[in-house]
Amino acid sequence: MTTLKGTIPELSRRVAELIEKIFSAAEAAQIRGMIRGFHWAPEPLLDERIHLDILEVCDGKMEKVRELVELAKIDWRDLIMVAEYEVTKGKMVLNARDQTRLAEIAIRKRQRGADGE
Repeated sequence: MTTLKGTIPELSRRVAELIEKIFSAAEAAQIRGMIRGFHWAPEPLLDERIHLDILEVCDGKMEKVRELVELAKIDWRDLIMVAEYEVTKGKMVLNARDQTRLAEIAIRKRQRGADGE
């Protein structure tokens, strides 16, 4: 997909697989289009993180995907707070799923740096 801001990358394999798992084949194409509506050019690794967050909190509802994409476009940090943090003993803490995801992203960033990207 190309926009005035340039080319929007394809969805990651993980995001595409999660879409297929959550939504029917009839809805999947629309969901892929909606999800690709969020792209953060300064940091492409953020795209997968946000896309997965949207899918993990949408409850399998297409309208909720649309709302979450719009939220991410306004301020993706708000979506991260909703999807990745929980209140434990009165404190906001990163949930276990996203502790693993952030570790994976850190590894990928180091690999990109080592590859000269």
